[in-house]
Amino acid sequence: MLTISNKGWLFTSILSALMAFTSLSTDIYLPAMPEMGRDLHGDAELTLTGFLIGFALAQLFWGAVSDKIGRKKPLIIGIVLFIIGSVGCALSSSMLELLAWRVFQAFGACVGPMLSRAMIRDLYGRTEAAKMLSTLAIVMAIAPIAGPMLAGHLLVWYTWHSIFWLLVGIGLLMLVAVLVIPETHPLEKRSKK
Repeated sequence: MLTISNKGWLFTSILSALMAFTSLSTDIYLPAMPEMGRDLHGDAELTLTGFLIGFALAQLFWGAVSDKIGRKKPLIIGIVLFIIGSVGCALSSSMLELLAWRVFQAFGACVGPMLSRAMIRDLYGRTEAAKMLSTLAIVMAIAPIAGPMLAGHLLVWYTWHSIFWLLVGIGLLMLVAVLVIPETHPLEKRSKK
């Protein structure tokens, strides 16, 4: 397990992946939207709207929870919700079902970028935090480019369902990664309300 004193490239990589989590979740399936619309007989664009609604609502929840119980438990819970939501998306047989699972998936995906920034604020002073956030922003900028390219290659051989199964795999990798990072929000700084 990583400790606060030995944080380095691995810790930075995990935080970067957490920052890119949502961008990847919204952009990776864009090439599959026409196929999804035809297959599920609906407007696939609504799934992006649903994701953004779930993401917006989740921010109101996860911030308060992480200030009260720490960063690590909400990260674990959120990633598990993301994995469940991704499985639901992959198994959806109607557009309404897919839309509901996308909202659920977004509720879990929100923890990545939100709490990675909070963890930086927990650990670093103002100057170091600005350097870390700029490093993470570079990685976050790669996800919207890499995601659709990867999905486009998947769609050559498989259906749109494979993209969500890929997100399940990414979620499982992120869950393992989060298990090795330390809790960054000390008990004495946690909200009592």
